[in-house]
Amino acid sequence: MKSVAILLSTYNGERFLREQLDSILAQKEVEVKLFVRDDGSSDGTKEILSEYAEKHSNIHLDFAENVGVGNSFMNLLYSVPDEFDYYAFADQDDIWEENKIAEAARLLEEKGAILYASNQECVDKEGNSLGLRYKPDENIHLTPESILQENMLAGCTMVITNGFYKILTEEARRPLPELLHNRIHDVWLAATASLYEGIVYDERSFIKYRQHENNVVGASKAGFGKRLKAKLKKLTHREKRNGRSWLARELCACFPEVVEKYPLITFSAKANKYKYKRKLIKNKKLLCSYSGESGFGFYLKVLFGLY
Repeated sequence: MKSVAILLSTYNGERFLREQLDSILAQKEVEVKLFVRDDGSSDGTKEILSEYAEKHSNIHLDFAENVGVGNSFMNLLYSVPDEFDYYAFADQDDIWEENKIAEAARLLEEKGAILYASNQECVDKEGNSLGLRYKPDENIHLTPESILQENMLAGCTMVITNGFYKILTEEARRPLPELLHNRIHDVWLAATASLYEGIVYDERSFIKYRQHENNVVGASKAGFGKRLKAKLKKLTHREKRNGRSWLARELCACFPEVVEKYPLITFSAKANKYKYKRKLIKNKKLLCSYSGESGFGFYLKVLFGLY
C-alpha cells in the first residue's frame, strides 16, 4: 500500500474543518499521515485539530506563526520527512471523495508524471453542487508559458511524487518567501512541474471545492468592480506588482538548466529591460490567448513595467 503525506494549512477554519478532516482520514487504498500547520488561527481551529490529534495517531500538528497561505504550505512541505511515496495538498474547507488519493497515485504511475491535478466540483457553503469548475473539453494550461500567464491548477487537487518532492525541497530550488505573498504555492508547484513536462491533469473531480465568502482563492470569476479593485491595489502596493516577471525570475534562478528550453520565461524574467519588453510584445497574441486579456492591456502592462 502506497504511503501519502497529506499537507493541510489551516487558518481560522473552524466552520468547515471537521468535515474536511473526516474526508481526509477516510481515504481508501493508501496509508495516510496528515501533517497540519496552523497559520496563527484565533478561532476554534486549534482546539478542533487537537481533538482530532488525540483520537488519531496519524495526525501531526504544528501551531505556527502567521506567514500567509503560500509560505505556510511551502514551509510545511519543507518540514515533512522524505519517506513517503506521495505528497498531497489539502485546503481546510473542502470535502474529498474517498478514492481521491488512490486515483491520483494510479494516474501518476500510469503516465510517469510528477504532479497530478484535477478538476473540481464546486459546491456552495451548504455543500450543494454548483457543477464542475472546468468543462471536459476546456483547454487546461499545462505549459510554463501558459501557467505563467494564468494558472488553472488548484493546489487542493495536487498530488506529487517523492522524486518531485525532493526537487522542490532542495535549498537551491526554493523560491523567495516574498514571491509566495505575490504568487502562492499552487502556481509555484504547477510552473515548476511544467518545466519538466511532468503534469497529468484529470478532467474528473474527486473533491467538493467549497465556495464561500472567506475563500482565499475561489473558482468564481471576479466581477468588474472586484477586478478594478485588484488592479488599483497592484498600482498602490509594490509587493503586488510584477507577479509574472517575478515568478519567471525565480524559475530562472532555481531551475536555470531547465528554463533555457523556454525562451518566453527568460524574456518574462527580464521584462524590465527594453529589449525583452519588445520580445514580449512581439509574442503578445500567444500570451494573451492564455490569459484572455486584451492585446492593448498587455502592451501597457509590459510597457509600464507592471508585467
